[in-house]
Amino acid sequence: MFQVPTAALPAAFSQGNERIIALDVLRGISVLGILLMNIVAFGLPNAYYDPTQAGGAEGVNLLVWGITSLSVEGVFRGLFTLLFGAGVVLYTQRLERAGTDSVVLYYRRTLWLIVFGLLDAYLLLWYGDILFLYGLVGLILYLFRHLRVSRLLWVAIPLLCLQTIMGLQTYKEFTGLQNKAIAFQQERAEGNTLSRQQQQKIEHYEAWVAYDTPTAEDQAETIEGKRGSYASAFETTSEEFYFMQTEYLFPQGILEVLGMMLLGMALVKTGFLTAQWSKRRYLWVLGLGWGIGLLVNGFETIWQIQHRFELKALMLATTVTYDLGRIPMTLGHVAAIMLMVRSGWLRDLLHLFACTGQMALTNYLAQSLIALFLFTGAGLAWFGQLERYQLYYVVLAVWLLQLAWSHLWLSYFRFGPMEWVWRSLTRWQRQPIRRNVSTC
Repeated sequence: MFQVPTAALPAAFSQGNERIIALDVLRGISVLGILLMNIVAFGLPNAYYDPTQAGGAEGVNLLVWGITSLSVEGVFRGLFTLLFGAGVVLYTQRLERAGTDSVVLYYRRTLWLIVFGLLDAYLLLWYGDILFLYGLVGLILYLFRHLRVSRLLWVAIPLLCLQTIMGLQTYKEFTGLQNKAIAFQQERAEGNTLSRQQQQKIEHYEAWVAYDTPTAEDQAETIEGKRGSYASAFETTSEEFYFMQTEYLFPQGILEVLGMMLLGMALVKTGFLTAQWSKRRYLWVLGLGWGIGLLVNGFETIWQIQHRFELKALMLATTVTYDLGRIPMTLGHVAAIMLMVRSGWLRDLLHLFACTGQMALTNYLAQSLIALFLFTGAGLAWFGQLERYQLYYVVLAVWLLQLAWSHLWLSYFRFGPMEWVWRSLTRWQRQPIRRNVSTC
């Protein structure tokens, strides 16, 4: 069985209690970083990709959109997914080294993750929840845990390439439909009678555009629903729940997540995610990853601005070129973080990230809870009220809160609250939680 490398890290980041601190640092940065993009969906209607919808599309707001699109769009979600795949390898190896049958514990653990995802979506009203999807893909990921690195890559890379191929097909379908619909609309304007098939093409195109570019009335209705009460927020969000857990899930979501998780399994086995590579190799990955990522993301950013966020330009950036930019950028970010871990730079800050990463599940769900209170009618009802740049004041406050409270909590307890619940439910036995010696 392939074992994850466990050579000693620099003294400031040595391993303890079977934890690999480099991975905890990555988890902490990823769970904080994922809020950089999620905050837009938490706080603004239909503005995640298109800043003209809400929150401002000029001046500082456009600058913020450009910076995030260039450097972090999809990156921390990608890193989170890599780490889930890596975690499957580490968890099952640890059980098997101890002589424990990993099947029951692994699948019980994964099924509980699905439950947490449903609670995040339907109780905390976060329609962009990823735990449910991770749990579903995790049901088949167990079968890959012992594959060699080369075989994992032979599966992962085609899956990730398939995402781009499918995106290209969707883009071609839309542009073809758009060209036909516009031509048929012109014929109708000239007084020509259209066939039923031609009329259906126009209707299909108009429905597609209406779904992706809601009217001012649609936006106002969404804002009113999210801000009215918990019940109205639930009703408003229910359609988004349905889309993410059905149409997006099969096959787009599952293919993306499975590919990235398998890649994560391969990378942890090589030592890439545990700071075991040489400085030179990390520098190569950093240079290539950021070089390719910035080139592709820069093209996407400029293209969308030049075309004033017209739907066809948005679709090109979110389907055809999306993974071509975000995956290299994700790997570049990992390399940069691993260089910091190896060097011992900003030691105290990295320790705070590691504490936050040890409580990644708790902190991820806490972000949904905070957003529920801040943006919906269950609390302050700020949804649609802040400009895009103002949302990042919220992000900064949440970061400071989670860095501080994770360190404080782990000074007294062995696990985060939700990690303890998850562990206890998995083993179907109350687990000890208090610690005698602090590790954070």
